[in-house]
Amino acid sequence: MKAKVRLRNVEERLRSFLGLKYRLVGVKIIKNSFGMKGSPGLEKPAAFCHMVREASRRGVSFLYGLDYERCPTAQTVLGFRSPRYRRMGWRVIPPGTSKVLISPLSEIRYTPDVVLAILTPREMMDLTVMLQAVKDAPLSAEFTGERACAEFFAKPFLEGRPNVSLLCHGARETYSDFRDDELIFGAPLEVYTQAADAVERISRMGGALCGCQTSDIPTEIINEFERINFSKGTDYFFGKVNGLNVRIYLNKDLKGRLNLITIHLPTKTPSEKVAEEMAERIGKSLPRMYFVNKRGYWLDLALRGSEDALGIDLFDGPSIRMAVERFIKRMAPYLSSAR
Repeated sequence: MKAKVRLRNVEERLRSFLGLKYRLVGVKIIKNSFGMKGSPGLEKPAAFCHMVREASRRGVSFLYGLDYERCPTAQTVLGFRSPRYRRMGWRVIPPGTSKVLISPLSEIRYTPDVVLAILTPREMMDLTVMLQAVKDAPLSAEFTGERACAEFFAKPFLEGRPNVSLLCHGARETYSDFRDDELIFGAPLEVYTQAADAVERISRMGGALCGCQTSDIPTEIINEFERINFSKGTDYFFGKVNGLNVRIYLNKDLKGRLNLITIHLPTKTPSEKVAEEMAERIGKSLPRMYFVNKRGYWLDLALRGSEDALGIDLFDGPSIRMAVERFIKRMAPYLSSAR
């Protein structure tokens, strides 16, 4: 039960942070299915990629064997068969798979070997930024446009590292109907758990991963904030932009590097009840990278991102001010409704 709750929390945090429309999907290779109960969940054979899509879109689960795997490539990649005519790349080794379990992550009965996410390029970009903060390393990927299941499942299964697949004609046309703007990210569960933990820390701290004392910040950066009439507090800078109070936190990532920025717009509401209601309503409609937190009568609208994502050069005060003005403009409808 505790494991299910943990997996549900991982899925909910990441889906909320990334704005994902579809579910995360866990996949488990089962070598010995003796005594295992469960129907395939299929009326007729289907391809592995299509079942992944159905699990993500409709929240259904599949537990099936070779007889229900329609795609010859997937039969080999998943370890149901040995390669027949040629040497294949990534595949489950040694072969001998009895069944494959595909299920929404929050409902899977066994610890998944690989967790899959169907993403748009924009969502993949946001996830990559998060993984960079967690791992302090760029995300590398290998793909060929063929045998997508080998790319998004077998490679992470074999190597214990994430990979991205741009899919293949089989996934997009022959066996399933993935859209042109969809790809699949596959990774061990640990990668998703670490990312979800980072999201939780961001939520608790109003968008900041780790606070940075202003006394630790280079003098050149402090001078640039003073240049745009911001003063320094203990762990943030504060000032007015377009008549609004603004706080800016310079955050360290999980490796201690100064490369994340959080901009706060504190807004007072008539009562705590109003603040609570507005925080709930606004939180459901805010785009990715934006957050809302309640503090008594106050709401904090917040934006967090890297210098590159926010278009900021910390050694150039005007670029900081321009980023704040863009944020204020984007938040104008929410600010109006809070008054």
